[in-house]
Amino acid sequence: MNWHLLPLSEISQLLNTTPSGIDNLTASQRLVEYGKNQITDKKKKTVFQMLLHQLTDFMILILIAAAIISGVLGDVTDTLIILAIIILNAVVGFIQEYRAEKAMEALKLMAFY
Repeated sequence: MNWHLLPLSEISQLLNTTPSGIDNLTASQRLVEYGKNQITDKKKKTVFQMLLHQLTDFMILILIAAAIISGVLGDVTDTLIILAIIILNAVVGFIQEYRAEKAMEALKLMAFY
């Protein structure tokens, strides 16, 4: 839904609130019904799991198969190039995923305090 395009009165009606907010009773009821407004903790991935995740992508599996076929056919240059691409992709993907995990942890700490 494009909330930013709706008039304030319609948004208030859809969300069962007023422009000035909700009262304490409604807030308590919503807290019981929906829970706290916080980021839920999920099980952290280990470094090995993050790296394994990078190597189990469908396109990476196809590249691994291509490297194996190329190696069996005796084309060492193509095999090494494909393996270099796989390794480079895994390293870049791992770094991005690791940084994203750290950013989420930092955001969670900022929201907590």
